[in-house]
Amino acid sequence: MKHINLDMVRVTEAAAISASAWVGSGDKKAADQAATDAMRKRLDTMDFKGRVVIGEGIKDESPGLFAGEVVGDLGNPSAKVYDLAVDPIEGTRPTAHSGPEALSVLAVAEKDALFSTAEFYMNKLAYGPEIAAKTKLSITDPLSRTVDLVSKATGKDRGRILVCVLDRPRHEKLIAELRSLGVRIKLIQDCDVSAAIATCQEESGIDLLVGIGGSPEAVLAACAIKCLKGDMQTQIVRKDGGTEPRVYELHDLVRSECAFAATGITDGSLLRGVRYTTRGPVTHSVFMRSTSGTVRWFTVYHGN
Repeated sequence: MKHINLDMVRVTEAAAISASAWVGSGDKKAADQAATDAMRKRLDTMDFKGRVVIGEGIKDESPGLFAGEVVGDLGNPSAKVYDLAVDPIEGTRPTAHSGPEALSVLAVAEKDALFSTAEFYMNKLAYGPEIAAKTKLSITDPLSRTVDLVSKATGKDRGRILVCVLDRPRHEKLIAELRSLGVRIKLIQDCDVSAAIATCQEESGIDLLVGIGGSPEAVLAACAIKCLKGDMQTQIVRKDGGTEPRVYELHDLVRSECAFAATGITDGSLLRGVRYTTRGPVTHSVFMRSTSGTVRWFTVYHGN
């Protein structure tokens, strides 16, 4: 996997630059199409065969790299095959409306290592390495027990614990329960991949991510969290709104070593968005590897 590391960043850079032309346009589909085309084109130049295991598109009836699509050096029978989780734009709404936190995201793992589901949503619990090193949280526990375990692991009282939740009508009861427990809540409009990563960054102040979000985002976040030594659990949410009882651990979501790359489209807490200078666009990206635990940050000046 090491031979494709920098190429992964080039993939997300290309998608982010293409998407940036549509920031504030109000046209989510055009932005998605531009980012998807750029990501696919760049993936096809890479020295590997990548099989998209989980991606975007069908849920939103938008362009996408769909599950089962194969990209890369298709004419080379000896090219190594990897699993891909992709999201050309994680945050089409903030891209179209100049909102925060939009990213282009790619994760790569060994063949047959990434989790796949046809369901669109998953219930998620994500937390960082400080908590993971001291305790094991369970997505099926009452929230009060989870909060108490986090308090014990971090040394914070309830009033200092910060929990991140997507601001959606489906989370009204969850948010009310969190408020009754006395924790602080960070409500986000979109982009729970960056929120899941934030649980692994001490400077973010976020201790937990809880609630229902997209399935592709769950797998992408799992790869990043594995690189950062955090932990995560998920459950599939059926189309009828019911949550399946089976719990998927981090090692169920990504069953091998993996790598993760993301480039900012709009400004966010994780990465700055694409900027334009007289020399050309400037991008800000992050790259992680689970094997070494290294995290590399890139600021790249691209020519016109």
